[in-house]
Amino acid sequence: MKKPIQKKWWFWLIVVIIVGGIFGNKDEDRTEKEEVATTKVSTLAETKPETVVAEKSATKTEEVKVAKENVKQQEEKKEEKKVEILGSLDMTPEEFRKSFNKRAMEIGNPKLKIGKKLEVQTGAVQDVFQYMITDYIGITGSINKADGSVRDVTMIGQGDGTVTSGADIVLAMGLVILSVNPDLPASSVANVLSDMNILDEGVDWSTVDESTEIDGIRYSVLGSETIGIMFSASDAKDK
Repeated sequence: MKKPIQKKWWFWLIVVIIVGGIFGNKDEDRTEKEEVATTKVSTLAETKPETVVAEKSATKTEEVKVAKENVKQQEEKKEEKKVEILGSLDMTPEEFRKSFNKRAMEIGNPKLKIGKKLEVQTGAVQDVFQYMITDYIGITGSINKADGSVRDVTMIGQGDGTVTSGADIVLAMGLVILSVNPDLPASSVANVLSDMNILDEGVDWSTVDESTEIDGIRYSVLGSETIGIMFSASDAKDK
C-alpha cells in the first residue's frame, strides 16, 4: 500500500514550479503555410475573327468550369478531413516530445525527459503512443489518423510515498500543461492546478476528479487508488 504524500511539500512544490527554472520560455511560433492558386487571364492584343473569339471563349469557359470543380472537390475533401479529426492539440507526437523535453531542461530536471522518439502504434480508430518517463510516471497519447496530430495526452503517475516522487508527478503535470500550450505564462501553471483543487491542503489524490479549460485546451485530473493520478490535456472542442 502506498504511503500518503506529506502535506508539507505543497508549498515547496509551487515554488519549484514557478521559480525553479525558466518555465515560461516560449517555443518558436509555429506557422501554417497555405498554398494559394492564382490564374492569369491574358488579353488579346489584336481583334480576331468571330469564330476564333468564340472558340477561345468556349475554351476559357470550360477551363473556368474545371477550375471551379477542382476547388469544390478540394473543399469537400477538407470538410471530410475535418469530420475525421475528432480533436487536435495542433502538434505531432515528435513536436510534443521536443516541447516536453525543452521544458524539462528549463527546470533543470532532465530525468523527466522523454528520452527517445515516441513509437506510434496503429489502432483501429486512432493510433497511440506510450512511454515510461520514470518507474512511477508514464505518458500516453492518442493520434488522429487523418493528419497525424496528437488528439490528447495523459500523464499517469503513482508515487512511492516520498516527497521526491510526489513532486515529480506534479512537475510532470506542469510540463504537460506548458508543452501543449507554449504561450501560457509559467505563473499560470499553479493556477491551472489550483483550479482543479489538487494543490489544496489535505486533498485526497485517490478521489480527485476535476477539470478546467484554458485557451481552448481542457485539462483534467482523475485519482484512483489502484492506478494513481491521471492528468490529461485535450482539445476543449473534443467531446
